[in-house]
Amino acid sequence: MAAGRVTGRLIKLFITGDDPRSLRTVELDNWWGMAVMGRRSYFKKALAREELSRSCIYLLIRSAGSDDLPEVYVGESDDFVQRYAASPFPIAFDSFVVFTNKDDNLTRAHVKWLEREVWELLSRAEGRVQLANRSTPTGSKLPEAETASMGTFLGNMIYVLEALGFAFFEEPSGVAAESLGEAVAHAMAEVSQSFFTSAQPRSDSHKAYLDMLGDGYVLRAGSLISANATDSLPANVGKLREQLLAENALVPHDGCMRLTKDIAFTSPSPASALVKGRSSTGHGDWIRTTDRKRLGDVLRER
Repeated sequence: MAAGRVTGRLIKLFITGDDPRSLRTVELDNWWGMAVMGRRSYFKKALAREELSRSCIYLLIRSAGSDDLPEVYVGESDDFVQRYAASPFPIAFDSFVVFTNKDDNLTRAHVKWLEREVWELLSRAEGRVQLANRSTPTGSKLPEAETASMGTFLGNMIYVLEALGFAFFEEPSGVAAESLGEAVAHAMAEVSQSFFTSAQPRSDSHKAYLDMLGDGYVLRAGSLISANATDSLPANVGKLREQLLAENALVPHDGCMRLTKDIAFTSPSPASALVKGRSSTGHGDWIRTTDRKRLGDVLRER
């Protein structure tokens, strides 16, 4: 790269009204796609836009507290306005993002392919997001050239989402192209903080281990998880626990459950909630292995 050369991409964010929280349209340089996004209170205003009568892929997002996970529903439609003008919503969401195109080149087959790909990515993002879809999208089979084109479209969608703060697809330490196991192995040299907590009260032998990787966290394989879950366990963490049990990623061990794979989290609280089987404040429950400082104190020092 030439000395002094500036690299980057231009995102155009247009707010439709005087209120900075109003409905927004988002465009990315050299891309024929676009997004319409906003809070649920602006949903009816979105339905009045001509762009949303085209084929699209969309995300309905329910935010969560510090000890819970965001819930996301991904869908597609050849006419978003008709789909939701009078239909019930699949989840109780508080924000939405609809991706469509500027020139009617996006077809129903394209958005069905995109829906399946986004669903696959979100289904592997356990610990960062809870997928709300009850069934697997059918997807579609595209010619080779169109598959490549939609791969580029998908990459731009993820770029826009992450630029807007929706880090659903982000791996710890910014690694997105590898599996989590490989990412953790390659990033071990960069692990500056390692923490532990106990799966059982007042036990020094039933421990779980959490690594801080960049701005994210990884609950390590081999960690022990409480065999029981209480009613205070956040709903989305409960769903993650059920998923791990169904996958045999939690196996019985010494009165607890042993985690058999690494799981990435964007917050320490759902990680400790999973370990303890109840609501948990991660900043208070995770202890640094080197000096027994609480995670919250470590973060304040940073």
